[in-house]
Amino acid sequence: MGLNPVADVLKRADKVLKSAETALGNVDTTLGTVGTTLADVDGKLTSVDTTLAETKVVLGEVQALLGQLDEKLVLLDEVPELKTKLDAVLAAIQKG
Repeated sequence: MGLNPVADVLKRADKVLKSAETALGNVDTTLGTVGTTLADVDGKLTSVDTTLAETKVVLGEVQALLGQLDEKLVLLDEVPELKTKLDAVLAAIQKG
């Protein structure tokens, strides 16, 4: 220590306070970055929510179209049976 112990203590206290001030500044900067990042994440989540809602609508439309396609396929499955019946009716008429 120097000749003035109070001055030495004050200098050390000043260094600690400056270090603490720097650390608080870094914390403030980090918190600002975190806040910005959270805002970005919130924006992305909103975008994802919108996309999922749109996807749900499209999937509903696809489901409806698949239902219509299924109905038409059932009708196509009946065509050979109907053809056989019509051929039998035609043959009966021609014999008649």
